[in-house]
Amino acid sequence: MSGKESMKDTGREDPAGPQGTRVFSGEEVKKLVESADQAGPAGQRVRLVGRSGPLQGQEIGLRDSRLVLGRSAECDVFIDEASVSSEHARLSRDSGGWRVVNLLSTNGTFVNGKRVSSAPLTDGDILRLGRMEFIFHEPGGHRSDSNNRSVARRLVTPLVLAGAVVVMLLALGGLYRLI
Repeated sequence: MSGKESMKDTGREDPAGPQGTRVFSGEEVKKLVESADQAGPAGQRVRLVGRSGPLQGQEIGLRDSRLVLGRSAECDVFIDEASVSSEHARLSRDSGGWRVVNLLSTNGTFVNGKRVSSAPLTDGDILRLGRMEFIFHEPGGHRSDSNNRSVARRLVTPLVLAGAVVVMLLALGGLYRLI
């Protein structure tokens, strides 16, 4: 697009800098960042959704790569619930994905019902801090397989037992022939 076209479309001077580089004002950058945070439906952002207590049904967008959750007003995510410690847990994102770390809370941090000191988070995991429960959503992330594992166990266990019975019967049959 030429400078004349951009002025006609936007009503301002040519926004292109030297060698065609786009130049943004501070206000434009702020608007772009805000629109990126709000881009797309909420279902396309990494977030926690409250399942219980004062945050039930509320969505908490996880924009920073490191957040502290707790009852203290200084926390990145303030949770006004007595069972939550002042600095209860930290969520962090690195090349391996999202992780929750318990910060020596009194009532513990749980992922899918299991008490953890540190654990990876995947889409669909249930995160509990004290009595507060959240669902962790990470669009494009791998869905938690904790439910899939329990289904697999229910299917595999009988198959393994049946296989063991067959092996025992074959062994007994071979032993019977020897006698």
